[in-house]
Amino acid sequence: MIRATARSAATPDRLWSLAGDVERWGDRLPTVDRVRALGNGPMGVGSRFEVRQPGLPKAVWEVTDWQGRSFTWVSTSPGIRSTAVHSVQRDGDGSRLDLSLEWSGPLARLLELLIGRKARGMVETEAETFARLAEQD
Repeated sequence: MIRATARSAATPDRLWSLAGDVERWGDRLPTVDRVRALGNGPMGVGSRFEVRQPGLPKAVWEVTDWQGRSFTWVSTSPGIRSTAVHSVQRDGDGSRLDLSLEWSGPLARLLELLIGRKARGMVETEAETFARLAEQD
């Protein structure tokens, strides 16, 4: 499992306004080219998104859990199930963003060997970028 944590002086609501707004990730993150909603309505359980990231095939992610300032989404492809969790919590006078990515399935180990280092760097960059952006006006 890949995990990244970033702390921010910003309020949890401010940090969540960035991390939870997935359709704008392409404008905010160097690790995401574009996110497009595949449906209408507010984000919540069952919402689906097409995600394009540099050097990776496009993926469709579906939200499986939505809890205030936290969500989990899942993407499947032959032999792989990817599960990512995004969570913002109060941390002293500021906030903390916790991100995780886990692969399961018969090809999970192979995927980890092929892109594990790249994926870890992307998750860490995402956490750090959101924390930094939350502190800007």
